[in-house]
Amino acid sequence: MIKHFGLDRQYIQLREELLNATDSVLSSGVLVQGIFTDQLEKWLKARTRCSYAVTVHSGTQALEIIYRFCIQHYSLSHVNVPDLTFRATLNSVLSAIWHSKNVAVQLTDVDANGIMNSPEFPESRVSNCYVGLYGAPVTRPIYAHDVIDGAQHWLTVDGLYGETGMGMSISFDPTKNLPASGNGGAIVTNFEGLYDFAVAYKNNGKSPINKLNGANFATNSKMSELDCAHVLVRAKYIDKWQQRRSEIKRYYINSFKDLPIRCLSKSFTKHADQKFVISVPENRILLYNHLYNNGVQAMIHYDRTLSESRIAQKHRSVKCLDFLSASCMLSRSVLSLPIYPELTDAEVEYIVETVKKFY
Repeated sequence: MIKHFGLDRQYIQLREELLNATDSVLSSGVLVQGIFTDQLEKWLKARTRCSYAVTVHSGTQALEIIYRFCIQHYSLSHVNVPDLTFRATLNSVLSAIWHSKNVAVQLTDVDANGIMNSPEFPESRVSNCYVGLYGAPVTRPIYAHDVIDGAQHWLTVDGLYGETGMGMSISFDPTKNLPASGNGGAIVTNFEGLYDFAVAYKNNGKSPINKLNGANFATNSKMSELDCAHVLVRAKYIDKWQQRRSEIKRYYINSFKDLPIRCLSKSFTKHADQKFVISVPENRILLYNHLYNNGVQAMIHYDRTLSESRIAQKHRSVKCLDFLSASCMLSRSVLSLPIYPELTDAEVEYIVETVKKFY
């Protein structure tokens, strides 16, 4: 079986380096907030060209912290969230605003590539939560109150050009391009106020920079030294891995050009290639089963829109998201193929031939 993720193969290649990093952390006796945390935050600032970086427990919590800051410091009326994305995005926003009666969440339709539509005339009290779905760049204008869920596309984002908005959340989930060995996330921003807030908030309201001690509400949200050290090991190879993902993507796109499917990443010159997603208007499940029966593990991201869940019913857009919305149409047609860099050329060719055989 060609699995959808190749973390076991990655470990074989990096085993010695990862074990050495593990020994360095455990023998130091410092398991949180140590030198590896500092090094990773410095690396993130350089990589994203942002002024500030803060590691936290997960990408989900990173997004929640950004919105907690926004709610406390800006008079937002509502937050727009794309109707097609992983539910953790919506959960983060809802958790951030649960105590506020003045802020509403509105699920908003996406375009044909899964990027949330933005209002024609931006409002000063509205925050758009943009998601770079499947690794696609956010192609909408980004304003001061907008927040970026960069879990899938952050490796393509340049903070120097305002592509991080108020702040961007990053995920080091094991399924992401640059994974931790357990869990982890980060916030990158060019706003000092958000940085100060995040440093205090993740540390139970206590800040070593002595600016926000005694915050009204805070939590314990630290990324372990072990996970930081392992991410730093993998970070040395990320450009090579990204190049390999891009090569696989181009081979897929070229091979599928005469088939009745659409490759979503084809629309972009810049893409993080976190997933390779095709839109199969008809017979998606039959193709999914065909691949599985021939030893290829495909996946569906995501098979339902957020507005179809019970908890989200009251957050549906007034534009009436329905079965003809782009969000719903995509959810019924998308299929993700393996694209991790450890795939061999022979395996990539086999995946292509298996898809072609179906048609």
